[in-house]
Amino acid sequence: MIEITGLGKYFGDHKVLSDISLSVGKGDVFGIVGHSGAGKSTLLRCLNGLEGYSEGSVKVKGREVKDLNDVELKQLRRDMGMIFQNFNLMNRKNVFENIMFPLKVWGTPKAEAEARVNELLELVGLSAKRDEKVRNLSGGQKQRVGIARALALNPEILLCDEATSALDPKTTISILELLMDINRKLNVTIIAVTHQMEVVKMICNKVIILDGGRVVDSGDTDKLFLAPGPELRKLITDDYAVIPRGTNIRLMFPREIANEGIVSKMARELGIDFSIVGGRIEKYRETVMGFLIIHVDDKDVPRIEKWLKENKMFWEVMDNGR
Repeated sequence: MIEITGLGKYFGDHKVLSDISLSVGKGDVFGIVGHSGAGKSTLLRCLNGLEGYSEGSVKVKGREVKDLNDVELKQLRRDMGMIFQNFNLMNRKNVFENIMFPLKVWGTPKAEAEARVNELLELVGLSAKRDEKVRNLSGGQKQRVGIARALALNPEILLCDEATSALDPKTTISILELLMDINRKLNVTIIAVTHQMEVVKMICNKVIILDGGRVVDSGDTDKLFLAPGPELRKLITDDYAVIPRGTNIRLMFPREIANEGIVSKMARELGIDFSIVGGRIEKYRETVMGFLIIHVDDKDVPRIEKWLKENKMFWEVMDNGR
């Protein structure tokens, strides 16, 4: 659906995107992740033609974005709904009028437009707020209005630019659940720009990591988190309790391995003692994975690593208790 090859973008003499390549399929929830200034939002704006580009190719549904004329570009943007961090709603209008706005702009017949708005109000759970002024809504409710408005013209793609970063954790989860529901029910492709790793874990099936305008890592979300590379590691904040100094090994495994009692099996077969000093279970879309930290004697590390390798486990020796 979206193919980007060798994309380069300059602001003056400063190159903000360099040699970006990625592929997004129909129905994907694709994460674009990185610290502030990494180039995430600029890349998103290249997709809908709000930013030009001087190098490479950006194709949406087989058409090169920079070659589109004004009429074709307008149609492209109709097929791409946009969800913003700060909602971008008309505060003096009510919920119904905000969602109706793009339908009016495109000249949708009144009866058809009203039916579409009512359908979307039901989808985002705001039917009871139909006539409420937007300025009276909570942040989560405003973002639901924003999502409904973005869906008004039946787009095939939703572009989300930090859609949950202004929301509290509980509201963030509810919005992400709504986006997942939309993805499943409508098969809408979602491109999510975020710096929040919890967003990626919860909704994205694929992800790229940007740093300094370059792709530094990419792949299926669960596989990247199962064995995180150095670039992903920079973005992950471990919330384990204090880990003891000495030799600690972090084990990472999918649920089916966890159910096999792999750690106790290792202890029995190797005849070693160790302490479990940290652990958690995390969900990545539909995949559940476990993370465990064990504290071991230095002399046992070679045997443990050999056993883990033979049993196809993912692991890493942590750096001095971290």
